[in-house]
Amino acid sequence: MTYTLKTLTRRTGKAVKAALLAGTILSSTMTGAAQAQETVVVAVSPLGADSNLYWTTTGAFILPSLQTLVGQDPETGKYDNSQLAEGWEHNEDFTSWTFRLHPEAKFNGDWGPVTSADVVHSFNLHIGDDAKLSGISAFREIEVTAVDDQTVQFDLPSPEPNFLFSHAGRGSLAIYSKAQFDAEGIEGYETAPAGSGPFQYEGRETGQSVTFSTIQGHWSGVSADYDAIEFRWVSEPSTRLAMLSAGEAHAVTLPRDLQDDAAEAGQTILASSEGAMQTSMLFTGQFLNPEGEENRDARTYAWADQRVREAMNRALDRDAILEALYGPEVRKLSVFTMDPRFTGYSEELEERFDEAYGYDPERVAELLEDAGYPDAFDNPKIPLVVTSLAGNPEFAQMAELVQAYFDIAGIQTEMREQDWATGNTAIRGFSADFVTPMRNAPVRPSALGVQIYFTSLASPHLDLGDPDINALGAALVEETDPEQRDATLNEMFTRIFDSYAHLPMATVPAAVAVNSDLVEGWTFPGSTSSGLSHFELIELSD
Repeated sequence: MTYTLKTLTRRTGKAVKAALLAGTILSSTMTGAAQAQETVVVAVSPLGADSNLYWTTTGAFILPSLQTLVGQDPETGKYDNSQLAEGWEHNEDFTSWTFRLHPEAKFNGDWGPVTSADVVHSFNLHIGDDAKLSGISAFREIEVTAVDDQTVQFDLPSPEPNFLFSHAGRGSLAIYSKAQFDAEGIEGYETAPAGSGPFQYEGRETGQSVTFSTIQGHWSGVSADYDAIEFRWVSEPSTRLAMLSAGEAHAVTLPRDLQDDAAEAGQTILASSEGAMQTSMLFTGQFLNPEGEENRDARTYAWADQRVREAMNRALDRDAILEALYGPEVRKLSVFTMDPRFTGYSEELEERFDEAYGYDPERVAELLEDAGYPDAFDNPKIPLVVTSLAGNPEFAQMAELVQAYFDIAGIQTEMREQDWATGNTAIRGFSADFVTPMRNAPVRPSALGVQIYFTSLASPHLDLGDPDINALGAALVEETDPEQRDATLNEMFTRIFDSYAHLPMATVPAAVAVNSDLVEGWTFPGSTSSGLSHFELIELSD
C-alpha cells in the first residue's frame, strides 16, 4: 500500500507552500527518508492522568510508541491499515469482527512479534476495574478470541457497525506486549512499556514531560525525520507561546486568541485536515413530543414552535459569529453529528443550508409575527446557558453572540451563568429548560452521534421527543444493510434539518502553533481525543 501525504501549512488568512512527504507502508525500503536532525519539543496542557498505563487514563493522550488496531489516513481521516491490523471483516449483522494482524508487526526492543495473544491480553487489561477510558464499559460485554497467531475475533452482544471507531483515533484499545508482562509484570509497563509504533519510550518526569526516540527502519516503513520527540506539560498558555517564540518548542497548543498572537508574531498555525470537533447549541426538553412529558410539558417552550426555531436560526449571522469564535479555518455545520467521513452524509442539505438557515432579518420578522411571538407565549424568553468546558473556552462567548443577534431580531433572552456540571445534571435529570452549547469531539460516526444527541435510544435526556426520529433511530439499530443504513441516517438528518431542531454551528479543525523557523509542516486528521496525531509526519525546516 503506497500513498502520498500532502502537508499544508497555513498562516492566518493566508495559505503558504505545500510540502510533500512520501511513505510506503510495509515496504522493504524507506522512501525519501531524511537524516535525523534533533529532538522535537511539543508543549501541551497537562494531562488529567499522567501514566504509562493507558487504560487508567481518560484517553486524551495515547503514547506514540503504542499502536491501536486501526489507523486513519492523515489527509482524509478515513480508516486504514497503517496501525497493527492488516485488514478486517465482519459478519452480516455486525456482531462479530475479525482483525488480521500485519505479519511484519513487532514490538520495539526484543519483545518479539505482535500476535493475537497480545491483543487479547491488552483487551483484558483495558476492561479491568481500574480502567477509566471513555466508553470502555461497552467493551466489558465483548468476548475476544485469538483465532490464530495473526487473527483475533471480537464477538459483540449486539450489532455494532461502527466498531472501527473504538479501534482507531478514539483509542479505546492500545496494544501492549504480553511477553513483557509475563517477564516483568505491570512494573515493566510502568517503567518502560514496549510498543510497536515508530517511536520508542525513553522516560518521563511525572507531571512535566515524556520522551520518545525515533526508530529508523521501523517495520511499517514509516519513520520520523528527527532523533526524538519530547512532550512537555505546561499549564499556562502564555508560557507555551513564549516557549514557541524563543525556539524552546517546535509546536504548542494554544487557545484561539493566542493563536492569533502567534500568527501575528510570524509563527504558523497548522490546522487538521478534517474536523476535530463539531459545535452546536441544543434545545433541551422533548419539545417535539406530541404527548408532552411526565414531569414537564416542553411544548410550552417558545422553541416548541417551529416558526420560532426557524427564526432563531435565521437571526444568526453565522459567518460573523464563527469568524469571531474560531477564525477563518472553521466551516459552517448544517446538521450536528453529520460528517462527510461517515454514513448518512447529505450533500443536498449542505447545499440547502444557506437558503434554509441563512441570515435573514426580514424573514425572522415574518416568522415571529406569524407565530404571534412574543404575546402568544406564556414565557417568550429564551434561556441561554453561559458556561465553559475544558477545551471549549469559546462556549461562553458563543452564548453572548447568539444573545446579541437575538436581541437585534426582537427575540427575548435570559442569560444563565452555570458551570458545565450543573447544566449536565439538569439535562440528565430531565429538568433542563434552556438552550445550551454542545460539542461532538472527537467527531463520532454519524450513526452514533445522531442517536446520542437526538433520540431516546442512547441518551434519553437529550431526546427531541419526535416519534418519527425515534422510529428511524430504532430501525437504524436493527438495520445491517449498508445502503439502507445510509438512507435511514440521511432521512434522520433531513428531518432534523427541516424541523430546525437545533442551532448548528461549526465543524472545527484541531490546531497547533509551530515555530516557522523550525517546522515546515505537519499533516494530521484531527481524529483523536486531543486532535493531535501522526507525530512521525512533523516535517522540520532545512
